[in-house]
Amino acid sequence: MNFKSSIYLLAIFTLALSSCGEDPKEEKIIAESTPNLRTEGTMECPAYIIKNKQNNLNISILLDLSDRIEQPKSIEKDVAYLGSLSKAFTNHIKTKKLVLLEDRIQLFFNPEPSSSAINEIAENLKISFTKNTPKELIEETKTLYQNEPLKLYEFAKTDANGNKENYPGSDIWRFFKDNVRDYSIDNCHRNILVILTDGYMYYDKTEMKEGGRTSYLTPNYLSKLNLKKSNWKEEMQKQDLGFIPAAKDLQDLEVLVIGINSLNDNNPYALDIIQEYWSQWFREMGIPEGNYKIKNAVIPSNMEGVILDFINK
Repeated sequence: MNFKSSIYLLAIFTLALSSCGEDPKEEKIIAESTPNLRTEGTMECPAYIIKNKQNNLNISILLDLSDRIEQPKSIEKDVAYLGSLSKAFTNHIKTKKLVLLEDRIQLFFNPEPSSSAINEIAENLKISFTKNTPKELIEETKTLYQNEPLKLYEFAKTDANGNKENYPGSDIWRFFKDNVRDYSIDNCHRNILVILTDGYMYYDKTEMKEGGRTSYLTPNYLSKLNLKKSNWKEEMQKQDLGFIPAAKDLQDLEVLVIGINSLNDNNPYALDIIQEYWSQWFREMGIPEGNYKIKNAVIPSNMEGVILDFINK
């Protein structure tokens, strides 16, 4: 045996002896005190965080910045809804032990607005809580979500220069196709996506039609479907109407859609049809029926109870 081989065997022997002497309890303490490192793509996290997964909130908010924001009441309700979401989130934070904090809330648009001011506000509203986060951030989160959204809408309206055709727009369909997994789903968390929208969906660069399926739903298109009788649901099934699925296997996602508001006064079933479009879409993308809720626009005090119940269930 040569000199290099002897040194190599001695190193292995020394390493084996040192490993045998380690205390399993010490290993556990080290593991639990190790920062929550994630491997990109697999989103791995420590066992004690995984065990607490359903109590780790990952709330994503998708704002519909289409021409609906020209309606003062829509903005007023959206701002109040966002305040209720921050209240539900911070109430949850207060119930957790410091060492188990692994929660976050964030806000998205699709596509991203060109306005740097809007994107800066969105960045300010991206907040994470870990065991190292100061308690002061709890109240700061509530304040930010109460004050910043109104500024955000004002900047969006300024971008439009008074012309609704220039509003940033909202491509909800493509958000589900391209972004929802990367932005809103994490293996370490209970993943909740909240969408603030009137329920209509349209973006000029994502306009697709396959038979009775579309990537859009507008008031004019809904009027042409001739679903004005009580058998509207049967007619939808017969004609295979609905959104084109944009993704699949989204079983680890919960979705709350709030603000549905029919702009079609000529159809008494318009709200029901819009809700069915969304419900069918979620089911076909693999979201379990109990994991989504679609609510009409109601006064903020009534919606707050809905939001709290959904977050705290």
